[in-house]
Amino acid sequence: MELHWLWLPLTLIVILQSLRTSGFIVQDDRKCTYGRIEKLLRIRCYDLDLKEVPQNLKTSVEVLDLSYNRIRKLKSGSFQKYTDIKFLMLYENMILSVEPGTFEPLTSLQEIDLSNNGLTTIPLELFQLPRLRNLYIDSNELTSMDLRGLEKPIQAPLEYLNIANCELQELPDLGVLPKLWQLNASMNPLQNFQIDTMANFCHLQVIDLTRAKISKCVCQQVTNHIMMLGANPKFVPICLEALDIRECPLPYNRTIHSPTFATCLTSVQLAETKSFWLFAAGCFGGGILVLLGEFFQHTVFPYKIILYLFHFSPIVVLFCVIRWRRKRAQRHLRNMQKRKPFVISPKNAINNRQLEDEPLHCDTARK
Repeated sequence: MELHWLWLPLTLIVILQSLRTSGFIVQDDRKCTYGRIEKLLRIRCYDLDLKEVPQNLKTSVEVLDLSYNRIRKLKSGSFQKYTDIKFLMLYENMILSVEPGTFEPLTSLQEIDLSNNGLTTIPLELFQLPRLRNLYIDSNELTSMDLRGLEKPIQAPLEYLNIANCELQELPDLGVLPKLWQLNASMNPLQNFQIDTMANFCHLQVIDLTRAKISKCVCQQVTNHIMMLGANPKFVPICLEALDIRECPLPYNRTIHSPTFATCLTSVQLAETKSFWLFAAGCFGGGILVLLGEFFQHTVFPYKIILYLFHFSPIVVLFCVIRWRRKRAQRHLRNMQKRKPFVISPKNAINNRQLEDEPLHCDTARK
């Protein structure tokens, strides 16, 4: 009798295994995978039919890929545990709404991709994240976007903004964006495009307006403006005929000669000046402390200390200025090296790469 009960579970196990092998029972062993990319902890929860952000991941995650899932709503606690995230991929979900406070904990976030969802507005808290450089929110229904509650100037140092294919009638007014150098607004109607908005982007290098339904005059004004900036007009619709300036006035009084453009330039200069004085104060103070330490070790009299400081201060100041200029040049070079070739949409980059090898698609997109 005991042998009979022993054989019964063994028989069931054999039957279940046979059914799995023959394909009658499908076992889903898919789960999030862990790895490293450019020394960052990466977790890929790609295409797992997830309906919400998983809460059982390592809290030290820095690159989180939640693309191609079935997430409909982002809750205020979705990323509460994951404050170290630098790159967040949420494209190709079904996101319709984002609760207030969802992205507030992500103070280290540098890049987020919310493209190909059902959002009707951009979560305003994204624009207050102190390190957010790249924002992809293309292919959403942003027709009723409300920015009345947006605090300006925004805190996010945006460098790349993708709002392509969002049914926009005009460019969103985000205030002055002194660091923005690429803007993709292609495949939007933009029938209410105002050239004044371009004054907010004093360092713009590339703007994509392909398949945008802008007027001939706007086309001509945008082309004139970006050429004055020394930017690339490659992705602006070709103006087949030049309009008379009486019919289409030159835009410079509303762009590069406007108070808004001057404010944009001033904000960059103020940031550089602040950086210089902070560096100079630290450098000068450190140099003085070193000199004082040497003097006290050799028991130099006070009046000689003052004399030495009087003679060596200009040398210390000159040294600090040279060091700061060298560091600024190195920083600008690093920033230029980080800027990858322009793409119309991050999804295009996805289709042309190996997902396992290059998960940072927003920064590693290639032509």
